[in-house]
Amino acid sequence: MADTTATTGLNSLISQYGTDSAKIKAGITTDSSAETSSSDSLADKNVFMELYIAQLKNQDPTEPQETGDMVSQMAEFSSLEQLTEMSSSLTSMSEALVSSQALTASTLVGKYAYVDQDTISYDGSNSASIKVSIPTDSTSTSISITDSSGNVIRSGSLDSDGKYTWDGKDDAGEDVAAGDYNIVATSKNVSGESTQLTAQVASRINGVSLNGTDGTSLNINGYGTLKLTDTIDIIG
Repeated sequence: MADTTATTGLNSLISQYGTDSAKIKAGITTDSSAETSSSDSLADKNVFMELYIAQLKNQDPTEPQETGDMVSQMAEFSSLEQLTEMSSSLTSMSEALVSSQALTASTLVGKYAYVDQDTISYDGSNSASIKVSIPTDSTSTSISITDSSGNVIRSGSLDSDGKYTWDGKDDAGEDVAAGDYNIVATSKNVSGESTQLTAQVASRINGVSLNGTDGTSLNINGYGTLKLTDTIDIIG
């Protein structure tokens, strides 16, 4: 027969942390309202093992305690512990990824990124880098820089990579005034059909926004924000 004091201690543990079937076996009234608390308590490794060892030590050799529930709880506890460790690892990885993105983004401030724009905000001194995607059926391309009235200021051709650099001069080689200018890029195929192309202008990266709705993003001068996860062509 088990010691009365030890049995009382075991019953106390069972009443606090045990399963319903273990409580019934020990003659303890179950309380459904405490089910959640009991489940949470079993998440503590030390409490669980204390209960398990106490049950084994104090069972009646002629009528041993039912161990099926305890084995089941051990399996559940092992799974819970592994999931907890996995969750902790994923959280650490996520934090490391955010830190890495922030560090990467901060090194881009002051550089330039190509963004979709059909205008150039010319400051009167710095040249503008322009890029377009040339169709595969293109036989020739052209690009024009026009003023607000549609007058052609400068015309030229795109290189094989679809890039063009405007130095701020007109076709006569004279400097133009600072201001906004439009980009008109076209392509012709073998049939002579003309297609207007979407232009991209290299714009300065002024800053970085962290942990926004779109995650880490770049603040582009005259454009807005660009997600770091987007395909970005960086120059400078």
